[in-house]
Amino acid sequence: MVETSRWRPFGADTLSSRPGAAGLFNPGRVVGLVLFAAAALCPLFLNEFKVGLIGLGLTYGLFAVALDLAWGRTGIISIGQAVFFGLGTYGVAIALVHHGSPLLGGAIGVGLAAVLGIFTAAVGLRRATNPSTMAVLTLAITLLAEKIARDWWSVTGGSSGLYVPPLISTYSYYYISFVASVGVVGVVWLTVLNRPLGNRLTAIRLNDKRAEHLGIPIFRERVVAFALSAAVSAIAGCLSAPWMSSVSPDRVGIVLSTQVLVWVAVGGKATLLGPFVGAVALTYGQDVLASSMGDSYLLLLGVLFILSVLLVPNGIAGLFLTGPQLADTTPAAKAPAGPRGERGGDALVAENIVKRFAGNIAVDGANLQVKSREIVCLIGPNGAGKTTLLNILSGAVACDAGTVTLCGERIDAAPPHRRVAAGLARTFQIPSLFPGLTVTEHLILARQEAGMVVPLPEAYARLEHEHAGQLVEMLSLSDRRSLEIAMALCSRPVLLLLDEPAAGLARHEADALAKTLRALRDQVGCAIICVEHDMEIVRNLADRVVCLHHGRVISEGTMAEVSANPEVRRAYLGLA
Repeated sequence: MVETSRWRPFGADTLSSRPGAAGLFNPGRVVGLVLFAAAALCPLFLNEFKVGLIGLGLTYGLFAVALDLAWGRTGIISIGQAVFFGLGTYGVAIALVHHGSPLLGGAIGVGLAAVLGIFTAAVGLRRATNPSTMAVLTLAITLLAEKIARDWWSVTGGSSGLYVPPLISTYSYYYISFVASVGVVGVVWLTVLNRPLGNRLTAIRLNDKRAEHLGIPIFRERVVAFALSAAVSAIAGCLSAPWMSSVSPDRVGIVLSTQVLVWVAVGGKATLLGPFVGAVALTYGQDVLASSMGDSYLLLLGVLFILSVLLVPNGIAGLFLTGPQLADTTPAAKAPAGPRGERGGDALVAENIVKRFAGNIAVDGANLQVKSREIVCLIGPNGAGKTTLLNILSGAVACDAGTVTLCGERIDAAPPHRRVAAGLARTFQIPSLFPGLTVTEHLILARQEAGMVVPLPEAYARLEHEHAGQLVEMLSLSDRRSLEIAMALCSRPVLLLLDEPAAGLARHEADALAKTLRALRDQVGCAIICVEHDMEIVRNLADRVVCLHHGRVISEGTMAEVSANPEVRRAYLGLA
């Protein structure tokens, strides 16, 4: 399990895999240290007003980090993030107005924000929802919150807002804000971003389909990430309230929600430094421009934002920060010798599988039985239902009727990540990997989710050794397919599903793949279901062939038996 992992510093073994990332004093670290020192020492050189402006910018930076947890790290678009920030500011302001404890008021605001974040994510991130649902939902919530803040004048002060008296001197509160912001970011870093959860969030953002079929419960992790984002936003709101003097409805409104999106985009997504750089620079710059240009500064800020997105798509921090995107969470536990579980009898039994799409039957009462350590090839004309059946077996698509049993356990109602835990792994027709990650980082993810390190067969171990630090975009098609299979093998599957693994390969590569897969079956001890059109590959690979036509199994047996079947010859081979 993951708790047996050996934790190493972020990228300890993979820093040298990316340009500019090697060395203790790489550009990113140097810039970060310089900016940290400048923020810590600025009260010694700046007047009280400028210190207050930078202090507000720091708390805004923490707010931007919170949004980055959802948007930059996980890919969740939140257009109404200010509602969570506002719960923190109003919590402190209401407590002070009623002569209560600002700590208690802030704590209540953070708690409410976390609960609202969980509810929002649970509704907006369900499997059946559209990706834009979360954006619309958060927008609606922040508009509603702004309306409540304006109308509930007895509590919120209405449009005039609530006066927040200064707690202590500007310089003292600056250091409180500075230490608190750094502390919150440090806790998030140590407990989330540099742990398996941080890797999972990155995987979900880069390719949620592959992440789920690697064993990551994407819905649960997205809800956790958004709830954490909401709570940190509220903490930032608590720290910001004393800097504002007056907490008004715009603190929960759409304008601030838009501004924080700009801070993250300009500063740099998926970084800790970028959101602070964007928030402090734009908060300070906005004041300077407003004093010299009046309302025209908004136009200039808009132009600068567009130029930054076009010219620096990775943000300001992206110019300096390079290195691995994942923490090395490779488990210390080694896989036990021998195949996984008891091998014997049926690895998989699928009975009476039916799937309809808009009234069209893609799979029509198909039955499939695969014995332990057996290689079964699915053949059939295009549109026969082969990939749909594979999707049903892996959980990517729910069947309308029928049952699927893996080693005696019903899995037809289980989500993909639970099927992976039960012993099922799959690859896709077009290799489904994580863009921007190296070969090593892909295997870190796969081993992290498996909770152990499985010795890879020689062909796949060679890929790891020869291309460890190479980005997957630079790999050949054959190597990308091999990497996807290697990731699947990390979970010691009982059953491996392959969707046209030889597609796009040269003849010699396809022949070598068939030999490798048979050797893999013998070494790993897993059963294999392979969808394939290349009959030569099928002849060399399959122990048994199953032919589908119009979603029905029309023949099964050896390659010779199936190819001699008159119905197969008519439907697939085009022979009379």
